[in-house]
Amino acid sequence: MQLLIDAYGCIEPIDLPAMEKVFAELVADSSVTVQGTHWAALINAYGCVHKDLDMALSTFNAIPTHSTSSAASALPDAVVYEALINTLVTLRRMDLVPAYLDRLRANGVHMTAYIANLLIKGYASVGDLDRARATFEALQDPQEGVAAPHNHAPHQNKQPAPSAFASPIPADA
Repeated sequence: MQLLIDAYGCIEPIDLPAMEKVFAELVADSSVTVQGTHWAALINAYGCVHKDLDMALSTFNAIPTHSTSSAASALPDAVVYEALINTLVTLRRMDLVPAYLDRLRANGVHMTAYIANLLIKGYASVGDLDRARATFEALQDPQEGVAAPHNHAPHQNKQPAPSAFASPIPADA
């Protein structure tokens, strides 16, 4: 289903009503768990493809109170935050990033290398090289031979690995 959401939302000709219909069918199917990847596909389509910041933010902000909020994993997760940060970077709205990073931290969502890379790109694109550099320098390499934790959707019933990242964003960012 996520592939259909991505296809309708990201491949020309864009068909947002069809994308929304697929998502509604997904939500209505009690045998399917709505995951962060589904929400991220919507946010990406609205924000990065359709360039509708209000719709992307509205979608993100609706997640905690949506009928899918009882999903097995806590949402929004890192994949959803990545889609949102990508939207903010794409639309050059880095002024909105600090509030969402505060929410990321408050929700206990781990910073991933993907999110950090988007932040570096975004800060650099608006000329904030000091913040881009601080984000980069705060990254920590994982142990040799070990993949960086939190960069992929966790498998169900698995304990998360310890964080390989210090918070790359100062609390006052």
